Amino acid sequence: MPNDNPSSLPANAPVAESAFALRNELKQNQVQIAHERLFEKLGQRLFNEGWSDSLLQWVLDELSGQFGAQHALISQQHAGALKILAQRGNTYPVGARIPMLGALALWLKEPLSFEVHNQYVASLWTLQAPAGSATALHCYHLPIACQQRAVGLLALMTSNPLSQANLQLLHSLCGLIGFALQQSTHTASTVDDSVLQKLTPREREVFALLPSGASNAILAQKLGISPGTIKIHVERILSKLQLRDRTQAAVKAVEAGFSSDGL
Repeated sequence: MPNDNPSSLPANAPVAESAFALRNELKQNQVQIAHERLFEKLGQRLFNEGWSDSLLQWVLDELSGQFGAQHALISQQHAGALKILAQRGNTYPVGARIPMLGALALWLKEPLSFEVHNQYVASLWTLQAPAGSATALHCYHLPIACQQRAVGLLALMTSNPLSQANLQLLHSLCGLIGFALQQSTHTASTVDDSVLQKLTPREREVFALLPSGASNAILAQKLGISPGTIKIHVERILSKLQLRDRTQAAVKAVEAGFSSDGL
């Protein structure tokens, strides 16, 4: 019978399988080496330069290069919004503030556990949803936290799906970034967290902008809401923080670490 003849079996099958396994192993080793080099370079720069905005941008650029991320951002939670600290591609410029509403508020609800969220969030990007295309981008949104407390959000859009090893690297980096950002925040401000905890995310945004001295109309334009809504938020802030007037609220906001350059 033909099947009884060993020579009739594909002679190159074991060789092909071995070659595939070898290529896969080499690829995994290369990924591991790239990850180790990233941490090595990061450690060296922290040792020599300390933490800085330029280092944060470097980290994002390195991640984008390793993972093929065309669009990426690192943001910090601040007064009910996510402030862009570093960015690449089609997202908002450094310094822009994204209201932490909807899915963003849900993802950063405390206490945090590390999760990777793949839902597209239009408020973070200046490009259309990438779904439904043969070249669709893959969305990854990862909470930045320290001691299960929300500090910010890392977001990437990649051409290819990320492996579990890549996600583990991002998890570790989110922890390091969270610790660094939390320390820098504590150094810059002596704010009592209980003050901000009394306010809703939108009220925190308004509160943070009060030191600018801007009118309700200007604040409304900045936040994309009506002047009447701004007035209501200010009244609620005064009531919740037991303050007499807008001036006292502005002083309280400065004490909380917010400055007049909020606009």
